Amino acid sequence: MMDRDELKLACLAHLDAQAMEHPSGHQGKLAARYLLRCRDRDRAEVMFEKGPKTPANFWVAHTRVGGLIDKPGLHFQSSPASALFAAKGSNGKPIYGRHSALKSMRELGHADLICFKITTAAELDRILNHLQG
Repeated sequence: MMDRDELKLACLAHLDAQAMEHPSGHQGKLAARYLLRCRDRDRAEVMFEKGPKTPANFWVAHTRVGGLIDKPGLHFQSSPASALFAAKGSNGKPIYGRHSALKSMRELGHADLICFKITTAAELDRILNHLQG
């Protein structure tokens, strides 16, 4: 069984092989942003959390994984757009409420998202295969 660092490296290798870096680039040691080629020449924005203090989280638009999340076997959390800016920072101003790397992504920044908690590289492959149709 892989430890978290090995899992993240394996996931990044899969993403590097199947997707291209997002025009906004990766976010240093914390996140990797990608464009994934999908059905009908469409491209989906996806983001993978690669930081040392977080689980291997994989973010994607809810509209792209509807049929996948209805099936058992994947661990995920819904992140609705309606919850953005719901909390306030110490200065009293609303805060974004998601990983900051998502904010600059056109498709993901302000949409309803699904955050998959990846525990094996096979889970990531299952999601990528679904997205690529």
